[in-house]
Amino acid sequence: MLRGQTAIVYTAALALAALTHCKSSNSEPSKTAQSASDPSSREDSASSNSSSSHASAADGSPAQSSSSRSVPNALDDAQIAAITDAANSAEVEQGKLAQSKASDSRVRTFATMMVDHHGEARRDQGALSVGKQDNPDSQRLSDEAETAVQSLQQKSGTDFDRAYIQLQCEEHRKVLNTLEQKLLPAAKDPGLKAYLEKLKPKIEAHLAQAERLQKELGSSEGKSSQSGDLSGAQRALNR
Repeated sequence: MLRGQTAIVYTAALALAALTHCKSSNSEPSKTAQSASDPSSREDSASSNSSSSHASAADGSPAQSSSSRSVPNALDDAQIAAITDAANSAEVEQGKLAQSKASDSRVRTFATMMVDHHGEARRDQGALSVGKQDNPDSQRLSDEAETAVQSLQQKSGTDFDRAYIQLQCEEHRKVLNTLEQKLLPAAKDPGLKAYLEKLKPKIEAHLAQAERLQKELGSSEGKSSQSGDLSGAQRALNR
């Protein structure tokens, strides 16, 4: 009788254990499904991944590569010195040519000023403790100046005068823009920076004088043409 009761109790315990295990197994999938369908849990996961990505970027890991874009290097002092030397040399060479070929006295006077002022600028730069290093900008200036001189050598009289003054307007505008946009912001040596700041108002004054002279040459050309037409008409009347 005792053995029978013991068997019944043991059997009941096994059944209870099996029932508990089934309930536990059935509840796990539902929890997994609930987690997959819950938007808040997905947002928490995405936020965690984003935080991890930011942390990696802060540590200098590959995640930082999107912000490490290449930035063009600014000119150094030696390259700046090469550019200004090329510009000054071009003005001196062109000025000397105009001194010998210009037909208008105002153009010759302007050319003499270019030789004097830019020659002085070259000497001032030579006194600085900054060497020169050729670069694409300085080489382009030298090449353009050489081409301009070759073109001017083919002209004479008023054609030369107008071409030379037009060239002066174009070159001084270009040099002034380069000085303001590239050279002054990049200069590091205090002496070089002071030299560029001293050079800027002179270039502005040269440009203003060249533009004024260009207008005067144009107006004088018109006057001489009108004078020629009037004298021709007067001769016709006297026939």
